[in-house]
Amino acid sequence: MTMLNHLTAFAGRTRRITPAPPRYAVSLIDRRTGKPHRISDIPLRLITCEPFETARELMRDRDPARWDTAIHRLDRKGTIQ
Repeated sequence: MTMLNHLTAFAGRTRRITPAPPRYAVSLIDRRTGKPHRISDIPLRLITCEPFETARELMRDRDPARWDTAIHRLDRKGTIQ
């Protein structure tokens, strides 16, 4: 018997042992209105495992007096906690 025969069982155990990293929703907020920025009437919301890096990228080349970011942690189903 070779290692390849047990590869799927090993991969299944590895996946169960390693927890998924937490996910976050990052939104760009207009400070004047306090509402999320919308594109074609859809709120701009990015899902990421690195929320502070994503927020920094969203704020790049934007006026911090006009724009802000909101970071919300998501549960396992993807809803905001």
